[in-house]
Amino acid sequence: MSNEGTVHPMIPVPEAIRIVIRETAKILLEQGGHDTKIISSDAPWSDILNSVLDRDVIMSKPGYPPHNASIMDGYCIRSEEFDVSSVTDDDFTHQVIDKIYAGDNEPLKKESASESNLPIAYYITTGAVIPDSFDCVVPIELAKVSSDGKHIQIQKTATIQKNKWIRLVGCDISEGSVVLPKGHRIDPIGLGLLKQSGAESIYVKRPIVVGVLSTGNELILGSKENASQPGKIPDVNRPILLSMLSLFGLCETVDLGMERDDDVNAMARSIDAALEKCDVIITTGGISMGESDILERVLVGQCGGTLHFGRMHMKPGKPTTFVTIPKGDSVRLIFAMPGNPVSGIVCTQLLVKPCLNVLFNGIDESVAALQSDVESRLYDIVENAIIHPEIEGTLSHDIKLDTVRPEYHRVTIETLSDGTHEVSTTGVQRSSRLISLRDSMGLLVLPVGNPSKPNALKGDKYPVLITGGFGTIKEVRLMDSMHLASKREKKAFKIAVVEVIPKERALPSALDFLCEQVQSAMSGSNSGSNVIVSKKTFQGNLDDLYSFSVDSNDADLIVVSCISFKGAFQYHLDVSLTLRNRLEKIADALALRARQGAAAQDPTSVLFESLVGYAPDEQGAILVCLSDKGLKGGLGNICGQIKYALIVARR
Repeated sequence: MSNEGTVHPMIPVPEAIRIVIRETAKILLEQGGHDTKIISSDAPWSDILNSVLDRDVIMSKPGYPPHNASIMDGYCIRSEEFDVSSVTDDDFTHQVIDKIYAGDNEPLKKESASESNLPIAYYITTGAVIPDSFDCVVPIELAKVSSDGKHIQIQKTATIQKNKWIRLVGCDISEGSVVLPKGHRIDPIGLGLLKQSGAESIYVKRPIVVGVLSTGNELILGSKENASQPGKIPDVNRPILLSMLSLFGLCETVDLGMERDDDVNAMARSIDAALEKCDVIITTGGISMGESDILERVLVGQCGGTLHFGRMHMKPGKPTTFVTIPKGDSVRLIFAMPGNPVSGIVCTQLLVKPCLNVLFNGIDESVAALQSDVESRLYDIVENAIIHPEIEGTLSHDIKLDTVRPEYHRVTIETLSDGTHEVSTTGVQRSSRLISLRDSMGLLVLPVGNPSKPNALKGDKYPVLITGGFGTIKEVRLMDSMHLASKREKKAFKIAVVEVIPKERALPSALDFLCEQVQSAMSGSNSGSNVIVSKKTFQGNLDDLYSFSVDSNDADLIVVSCISFKGAFQYHLDVSLTLRNRLEKIADALALRARQGAAAQDPTSVLFESLVGYAPDEQGAILVCLSDKGLKGGLGNICGQIKYALIVARR
């Protein structure tokens, strides 16, 4: 049923973003994840470039290169047949019996006996296959050749040793190794590696299809028509949004053209046609409260959509509307935005990009490792969603605050010598004033003004959402966002560190080093500060380890780390099993991720068991058990999930 004529409540931007991500996640859960397509590795490079892998590409047998190959133009010999110290000035050292060129795929001529008592050699070019039993290449400049080319004299300065100047089978990429990991975007280097891998086909993520439709009788295609048609303006929204979406790298775009805003049936036909081919639709114009603002009537009343919000408590972009419409076995996501260009650009950054991130990258199952019911999984997905990158900015001048709505103020950013970021306005902030975005690098999130605080003052600090031109910024999860959690008190995250040493071994303590590793690893999570409230060494019966560990000054996180020693594997396993039997809500997916992070730091750490779970005693804590080898890498690989896992587990 249409809500035409209804004045919708203005919902806060953080709530709007959560609604969008939640509805997006519901689609993925109902469909069982995002779509995958298979592409032949022999497809045209243009069909593969920029595709994102949905599975690892593994090196086929026997590795790369697939044969022993010469690194130099020269002569291949058997190293055991020749002693360079025996070379005299006048004697030849080898007889050349054949030539081998790169790309030769015919068997070598049967090796013939030397016409002399000299060992045999082959002339060989760079990249050519080394014959069986030959194991050394002498560069051409280190060999003197007879006039008939049948004999050579290897110079005394040549290095003769096994595998000299030879690329061995699999030396570049070993058999079974990951050539291109899941999630890798195929770039020009990736195209080459794909060919080297020997993979016949690859699994890639299907790009999300996003259509952009401009509405309004005032719109014309280009500026040349503008002068001759009073009352008309060029349609700038469509080219801007289509190009923005392309730069996101998450979708394929469809230009849906322009539609008049005085014909409900024509608008409905355009929307219905777009629903057939698009996963996401962005419209601009026709969404306010005027007589010609017909989009909500079409989306809800004629297309059967569900309206999730119709206004946002923000400036610019207040009338932005979010609707979902069922289509076949799926659901389409529609963002109806105001016609002023700044509004559409800002709301695309705030709402559409996080939506596309979830749709394209799918659901990280490890974030829901502590939950099984759908509602809890949705909550986990929302809070762990990747949103806009952000920094804290310091105002370089005063700005008058809007007294009704929070403002997303376009600013430039300058990084000062002390690492702080100073921000300055780009001028008048009307939503029609596109030029205010020309030099903009971010959106300064300003609060609503009031009589006691009418202005944001020089030196005040506020969140800044990075929109471009500022360099690479670390990804931000929703639960860690300053912007979306600015009113949430950020309490210190309390950590206890327990060092475990077998009671029968006199091993030196590494407790201070372990604490440094833990602090460094957890610094990768920016939702509040981290403080180690307890550090202690356990050297007793394993039956007492759990009680010893959880008695840790109300810690939020307990890190139990086993000291390594010769033959430590079984002891580490016993420690892990002892703790596992006392924990609730075991998170094996997080433990696997921790193990992978540890292995990236120290490959020997894969020998030891990793454990993540919830210790329910008193206020409850997340307990992580890792070897001291790779501790920083393992803990750092899950630091972004640990804090939220605790919130979920304590519910």
